[in-house]
Amino acid sequence: MTTGVLAEGVFARIVYKAYATGVITTNAEPDPTVDPVGSSGGEVLRRVSTTLSLAKDTYQSNELREDQQLVTFRHGLRRATGEIAGEFSPRSYFPLIEAATRGTKSAAISLTEADLTSCAADNTTSKFTFASGSPTTLGLRVGDIIRYGSLSDSDNNGKNFLVLSFGGTSNRELTVYPAPDTMSADTAFTLTSNGATGKAIILPSTGLVKRKFAFEVHHQDTDFSRLFTECRIGGFTLSLPATGMSTIQIPVLGRNQVDFEDAACPFFVSPTASTTTDVFEAVNGLLVVDGTAVGVVTGITVTLNRSPSSDAVVGQNFAPEVFTGTGNVTGQITAMFESGTLVDNFVNEDEVSVLVYLKTTNAVGSPAVSIHLPRVKFGAANVAIQGQGAQTVTLPFQALRFVGSTAGFESTTMRMVDTEAV
Repeated sequence: MTTGVLAEGVFARIVYKAYATGVITTNAEPDPTVDPVGSSGGEVLRRVSTTLSLAKDTYQSNELREDQQLVTFRHGLRRATGEIAGEFSPRSYFPLIEAATRGTKSAAISLTEADLTSCAADNTTSKFTFASGSPTTLGLRVGDIIRYGSLSDSDNNGKNFLVLSFGGTSNRELTVYPAPDTMSADTAFTLTSNGATGKAIILPSTGLVKRKFAFEVHHQDTDFSRLFTECRIGGFTLSLPATGMSTIQIPVLGRNQVDFEDAACPFFVSPTASTTTDVFEAVNGLLVVDGTAVGVVTGITVTLNRSPSSDAVVGQNFAPEVFTGTGNVTGQITAMFESGTLVDNFVNEDEVSVLVYLKTTNAVGSPAVSIHLPRVKFGAANVAIQGQGAQTVTLPFQALRFVGSTAGFESTTMRMVDTEAV
């Protein structure tokens, strides 16, 4: 380790890598030079800050001695714990979000006139209409970000359209945002979901997958690395202000910290460079509550919390497992107080759907993310009366698994689409 040099935050680098399996051996820790598959690979993770560190339970003797002093203080269970905070951008955090959901990402789907016969568009109703087939049976969902190719109206090609709802015979009418150009039925076209190449993820009810990661914090200016091993992702919090950068916080809980210095660090050799996608600004997005665009929102947060935990056992100073609990999705919407609709939703205990759409720029096919919460209940509706300007209403909410039959709604608590995820 370089002496006489004080570590600076700008020289710190975080690299993460998934283990080959999410299984944790209860009574042994893996050799980090072997698992996760040695020191090759990994990817540099974008960040604003991290609080990842080694924490230990400590305890002292309660013995009452004649000298009236303490002589015993010990260390107990150790764990890697903390949070990674960053500015939310497409693809950058998707593998960690996937781990938090315990789901498995699904690829984009591709459809053509062979599936749907023809496609017409109407600007006034903001709809695409197909002549045959069933888009939902074929895999399209509310919150999908679709793109067309080969349509006769070129302005409708290569553009992101957010699917808001389905209707009509066999759900062949797609209400989308933004409104398409009016176009007569076209019998030659392609349609792809998830921005053509991206991925979607849900909180599943079956087939839940455990994943674990190693995180290396490398202090490049002091030749010192801390490798946090066998880490599970405890959830995430997305914060979307009315203006400013969208942010993400990811809690991490692992089993241990292993230190490397001088020639032995960095541990991860030649990792993949960090992503280069632009950061989301909520001003470039859209919020839809129960099918209606809300233009007075001043902020929204969405949190998935799995309440990770690790417990001590006799005979070893590391946890036998890192447990994760129920996928609890909560959040909060703040908005200018415009009418009693949102307040009435709370008073009447209405269930509403919430759809958040973020894009990096206003370009027609810019990288984008959507978050669909098909079943939400507000836990309060606090109207603040203060000052002379706009008054606000704050609505904390609880998301629930959707158990209804609305066309295009997944039977899940949350679904996310990322057009750049791989």
